[in-house]
Amino acid sequence: MMNTLSTATYEINRSSFFSALYSLKTVLPGLLAMFFIAIFSNNLVGVPNPFTLQNLFAWLDGVIGPLHHQSFFQIMNSNFVWNPFLMGLVIGNVFGVPDAWKRGLSYIHLMMPLGIIMLAPHFMFGHAAKLGFIPILICVAALFVTATITLYTGKLLKLDDRQTSIVAGGLATGDPHAGVILMPLIKAKGGQVIGASACVILFGIIAMLVLPLVGPLVGIPDKYFGLAAVTTVGNGAQGLFAAFSMSYEAGRYATWFDVGRHVIMPAGFIYVFVVMFIRKLRNKGNNIIYSTGDMKTFPVWLMVFIFCWVLACLHVFRQPAAHAIFNMVQWDFSMAAAALGLSLPLRDIAQNGLRCFAVTCIAGFVRMALLLAVILICVQTGLLPA
Repeated sequence: MMNTLSTATYEINRSSFFSALYSLKTVLPGLLAMFFIAIFSNNLVGVPNPFTLQNLFAWLDGVIGPLHHQSFFQIMNSNFVWNPFLMGLVIGNVFGVPDAWKRGLSYIHLMMPLGIIMLAPHFMFGHAAKLGFIPILICVAALFVTATITLYTGKLLKLDDRQTSIVAGGLATGDPHAGVILMPLIKAKGGQVIGASACVILFGIIAMLVLPLVGPLVGIPDKYFGLAAVTTVGNGAQGLFAAFSMSYEAGRYATWFDVGRHVIMPAGFIYVFVVMFIRKLRNKGNNIIYSTGDMKTFPVWLMVFIFCWVLACLHVFRQPAAHAIFNMVQWDFSMAAAALGLSLPLRDIAQNGLRCFAVTCIAGFVRMALLLAVILICVQTGLLPA
């Protein structure tokens, strides 16, 4: 009876959906924690702060020196997502998180969809138009085949389908922070996202060392070895490391072909979500299917993202606007990643670690073998002119 009266009183007194949010006084400590971690992690627009983790990593890269024309911390995927996450993880696990911060940190669930929507103008398909039809087709096929193989492998090895989805998104797009983008869609836990993304990064390091050894045995020309590197290894720096390890010519073309991988990235995480969403709807009573949680309809904010991505591909967003929006994305994701790091115990990251890594390696190496075979056939049949 008491709960019924409270609910009725709330419904009468609230003036808009904003009344469902916490008061500013309640969330301010958590928001400030996210804000300061963000500005001490990355070189964000509007904050002339030289004492950032990004600058520290850049200085260390200068000390270490380039590794096949790539910076070490770029190979390790240091960026505006992982820098604040790492700082938040250290602070949260060493010093703890006060209760006063927690309601503010919960705003991560509002910030991540907003940041994903603002990412759309960053992916303009027209940038890859000059690559040619066959290279673009190979990039697209690599994305969907990789995601499908990973989802199937995870099902065979009985890995939690949420973690499998994160691995599939990271491997398919060649970008580990695609897992963070998938997090609100798949309803994955923070530990699952970071554990799966760490497996993708580690596989990328292994693949960038293995592929240059396999390349000469297969006999793919240096030009198309660059295409193989950016579609079979990992993030951009890891793919370029593998290509430059083969030859300067391969590395030069890898830089060219990497554009094709980059502009179709949204299709990767959308595909993974759609597959898992349909699977959940078809198996409503199955207690071992967790992906997408209790989601019953296609998320409105994802439809907004797709709409904005289509507009971007039609070049509705001009370059100055796209750059300005991406600066806002960096702010948004930096604060959200800081909140994720603060709220994540270290023990959650290692859960299912070996099985997750096994799924990543099996799917990754199967993808590598298939793509090398396809590229070699295309070269020998003249579809990819030497």
